[in-house]
Amino acid sequence: MGKRKYIWRSRNAIIYIILGGLVAIALMIFGLSVFLRVMEVEVVGVTKYTKADIIEASGISAGDNILLLDAAEAERNIRAAMPYINEVSVQPSLPALIRISVSESTAVAVIDHRNSILLIDSSGKVLDILNAVPRGLIEIRGFTPLEAEVGSRLRAMSGGETQLRSMTDVLTEFEKAEILSEITYLDVTHISTISFGYTGRFTVILGGSANASHKLNQLPVFIMMIDEERPGEVSGVINMSNSTGEWIFVEER
Repeated sequence: MGKRKYIWRSRNAIIYIILGGLVAIALMIFGLSVFLRVMEVEVVGVTKYTKADIIEASGISAGDNILLLDAAEAERNIRAAMPYINEVSVQPSLPALIRISVSESTAVAVIDHRNSILLIDSSGKVLDILNAVPRGLIEIRGFTPLEAEVGSRLRAMSGGETQLRSMTDVLTEFEKAEILSEITYLDVTHISTISFGYTGRFTVILGGSANASHKLNQLPVFIMMIDEERPGEVSGVINMSNSTGEWIFVEER
């Protein structure tokens, strides 16, 4: 009989321990839900929009429970509401701070679409749809997009995917070489003989988009050689598409 009482008491002790643990966990969760509330939202990297705009778009409000925050949803909300946002990261920082870090897209080119002008970044993302051509941006020639929706990337007509990819590849290389302001137009009518206007003096036949980075890095050196050999600021066509690597300059007369 005494043995049975011992077993019964042991089982009760285990139950009490389990119940006590569950109560402690419940109290801890309740305490966290009460105290871990959003007190401050910090926004860094924004210039095109106001910090208040970013916070409002995120859907995050003071008093929200940090543990229940859906950072991925907040990031999607910001991207959907603000086409100039390129990258966004929402990071909780306990106990009461939310940090939103963004990087913004830069308009680099314009392209005709029906009766409108599309403003795009180097990745082909549509940042705005305009009625007039803004100054100082690259004019895209030889490519007609299928769809144009603000906040989304351009879509190509059937068979035009390679053309679109070549266009964005070259725009990206322009951006990396920091010569966007020197380019007047980019013609991707034929992807094997892509050409662009440079500094208002030269038509440059790039060839394909492969090795564009190397060619663009060497372009200023070649132009310096041209200027040393010829007096004054001559203009003409620089052909960089030769498979042998030889560049040809034909001066305009």
